[in-house]
Amino acid sequence: MNKHILNYLAVAFLLLVSLSLNTQQAYQVNTSESKVNWKGKKPTGEHKGYVKLTDGELLIDKSEIKGGSFKIDLNSITNVDINNAEGNTKLVTHLKSPDFFDVQKFPTANFVITEVSKQKASSSQPLKTTHRIDGDLTIKGITKKVSFDASINILNGKFTASTPEFTINRTEWGVNYQSKSVVAGLKDEFIYDDITLAIELVSE
Repeated sequence: MNKHILNYLAVAFLLLVSLSLNTQQAYQVNTSESKVNWKGKKPTGEHKGYVKLTDGELLIDKSEIKGGSFKIDLNSITNVDINNAEGNTKLVTHLKSPDFFDVQKFPTANFVITEVSKQKASSSQPLKTTHRIDGDLTIKGITKKVSFDASINILNGKFTASTPEFTINRTEWGVNYQSKSVVAGLKDEFIYDDITLAIELVSE
């Protein structure tokens, strides 16, 4: 058999093997239906809202999420508990300032999934979420590992992933404004270090 034909068949065979081993498909995240809810607290109360996504994808293999990533648009920070327009704008502007997320310098945050593990129910502990997700969260150019539980489902042909509330310590990403663990002498005029998050993702 011609040497060139043998080389062609070998390449074709390797390509078929590669395709059979790699069955993952990328599903784009629907940015209009996806968001990250946030909540911050201080001794005198709390504020909450959400941020939208600019893009993202979920890597699916045999109806299971195996990986993915998404980008958070910090310019879209929204507050939902202050009804007074002036007060609302003042808070959101402050959150975008260098005191907090320095949005002009760092307009986006990123999350990359590094591991997805399926959870198992037991008779003593009913299953409330379906998976455990580990990943790398980058805010203000600082990347830290985070883990949280999630419910991953297929609804009307779309993959959905939602989380119960979980917390991150904002000071690990350099968000130190009015942190009692960073700034001394604040007394009761401090903001708690923990930020509560809840993620809602929907695929295209």
